[in-house]
Amino acid sequence: MSNKFTNNVRTRLYKQGYQGFTKDDYTQAALAVECDDLNNPTKEQLSQAVDYLKERATSRLSVVDEAVEEKNLTLVESLQAQTEIETGTLTVATQDVGEMIVNQASQMGVILSEQQINDIADSVDTSASTFDEILEQVETALLAYADFSANQVDAKIDQTLTLVKERVINRHEQSKDKLSRGLTGISAALENSRNQTKSQLKGILARLNTV
Repeated sequence: MSNKFTNNVRTRLYKQGYQGFTKDDYTQAALAVECDDLNNPTKEQLSQAVDYLKERATSRLSVVDEAVEEKNLTLVESLQAQTEIETGTLTVATQDVGEMIVNQASQMGVILSEQQINDIADSVDTSASTFDEILEQVETALLAYADFSANQVDAKIDQTLTLVKERVINRHEQSKDKLSRGLTGISAALENSRNQTKSQLKGILARLNTV
């Protein structure tokens, strides 16, 4: 059930950009600031509760950051563990190369499908002298893919522009033909009108001469 303590604390946190707290969080905050009457909290208790939950949210973010860092470290350790030393070269599993591609693509702001990841991974030589060489190959493969995709877009744009240009030219020619036919019709009508007028004048003059 909603109460004044929860509503006030939630509103203050929201204004400061903090959201996502649960009912238990607000209960823990009330216990922490010793607010026994949830419908009659003091300003000091509200301020303390806000600070308490902000600190708690910050702690959660720190835990998440540590988990991400630990995951990245685990990936590196996994790569190293799966590396086989053969005549001075490294052999990295294709799956790990795929993860490297995903991470690198994410940093570049590129979203790839599973098929695209596999295609790029196939172009990477997983045997190299150092991890840096493999990372460079991954970056080179991603850049090549980006160029390929951009070229496809450019080709599509060129194709569209060509179609539009051809359509404009065709419609222009159609308009010219239509205008030409229209003018020809008008000219013929005017000529016919002149001939009729001449014929009528001749008839009138002939009748006048007989008078």
